[in-house]
Amino acid sequence: MEAPLEQGGSIKGILEELAGELKHLTKLLRRQERVMVFIDGPNLYAARKSLGIKVDYFKLVRELVGERRLIRPYFYTAFNPFNEEDKEQMMKFLSILERGGFGIKALPLRMREGRLVEKGVDVAIVTDMLVMAFRNAYDTAILVSGDTDLVEAVRAIKAMGKRVEIAMFGHVVGDELKRAADLFISLESLLDRIKL
Repeated sequence: MEAPLEQGGSIKGILEELAGELKHLTKLLRRQERVMVFIDGPNLYAARKSLGIKVDYFKLVRELVGERRLIRPYFYTAFNPFNEEDKEQMMKFLSILERGGFGIKALPLRMREGRLVEKGVDVAIVTDMLVMAFRNAYDTAILVSGDTDLVEAVRAIKAMGKRVEIAMFGHVVGDELKRAADLFISLESLLDRIKL
């Protein structure tokens, strides 16, 4: 037999109260959620360049993490080891990110068939995401990339019980990567808050 509602109480009122409590509990849990951000620099650079915009990486991380607990953001890139000016500019940029708390992985471009090509950035991202997941360093990985080569890594990390969010401009993300993630965040929706 159901207990009668207290005088003045209603099912609607009880449900509203429970919804408020659930919202409060969700907010508390999100503040405890440990997040790491993994930024595929070359992929983001190509996407933002096609739109003619510049991104503030500190603001980007802040917007993606929100009220959750940031463990560390990582930035992966490649540089031209044969051009001293380009190399110097890249090292200055990376130094700013590093002083701001970013972990940095900068790999030299490689010469292949007479042209410079990026090699190893994807492998570095996947390695760090998997190692950190195995070490239980985060609850949620936010991958800033549209590269579908990373789909299997996303699936493997989710199979370990971790959440994976993909953040990127919509026009450069494959559907398979979007489907593999727990959440897709369109950077277009954050543009006014992350532009330089």
